[in-house]
Amino acid sequence: MSLDDIIDELRVCDYSNFDEFYNETKKTVFFAIASIVKDRAEIDDLMQDTYVKFLENIDKYKSKTNIKAYLSTMAHNIAINHYNKEKKLVHDQEILEYIPDNIKKDDYAEIEVLDILKDLDDISREIVVLHVINDLKFKDIAIIVDKPLGTVLWIYNKAMKALKRKVGASNE
Repeated sequence: MSLDDIIDELRVCDYSNFDEFYNETKKTVFFAIASIVKDRAEIDDLMQDTYVKFLENIDKYKSKTNIKAYLSTMAHNIAINHYNKEKKLVHDQEILEYIPDNIKKDDYAEIEVLDILKDLDDISREIVVLHVINDLKFKDIAIIVDKPLGTVLWIYNKAMKALKRKVGASNE
């Protein structure tokens, strides 16, 4: 069953396939939040808030658009609002310790990427995560991070050059 079909069911309060919807989108929501908030309990709460808000406002979602980009934007905004309310400093910590148990730990490529990303600044890390891990297009990322497309591309390219230097240095 496609995500659009599940969303159509959710619109009429048929939640029988919500678990499938959640399993297909949870990684996108998790990384959108984890790039901003580092506390595992807060990430879990904000993930729940994201899905509740999505269900409460499901009629605002335009069918046949990129649901993962939509949820990522929603999760990003919820995390930013939470961060601003709490006024906590975001520290560069390994996101790995906050990966939910239900996300496959054997996906080593993503884990290695996250470990390498810890030295990037917050916006660079967020853009790289949204593009590399969440597989979002740069135009969607520009909307999520509220920056012009050219700026997003510049930050991404600069971050990728830094990562290539870091990976190259660690392989020598």
